[in-house]
Amino acid sequence: MYLFRSIAAVLLGWVLFATASMVIVTLVMAQEGPVIIVFALVSLIITGLVTGLLAASIAGSNRRIVGYILAGLVVLATLTNLLLNLGAEPVWYKVGTLVLTAPSILFMCLRAPQKSVAN
Repeated sequence: MYLFRSIAAVLLGWVLFATASMVIVTLVMAQEGPVIIVFALVSLIITGLVTGLLAASIAGSNRRIVGYILAGLVVLATLTNLLLNLGAEPVWYKVGTLVLTAPSILFMCLRAPQKSVAN
């Protein structure tokens, strides 16, 4: 049961992160200026916190390992995107994802309130 919950937490966390990231990138590419940069960076932090909270609440007692896996996947995908120049996002957005979103996911997974789950 714990393994299934952990896999579901990672998958749903990844889907939430990817969806929110695509929406933010669409807004960033449509607009320019310092206001949209600040909006995007704040949105990256909020996305990381919400993703971490969702993953932690699904994972239950395995929230620490789920946080490490999910943050590691975000770092791996973003570094690949940054080094191979795969996406159309600006470099500052990719660096922001590395510096803000991955730590936010990990922080929320480690610090989210623990609920007692009866199995």
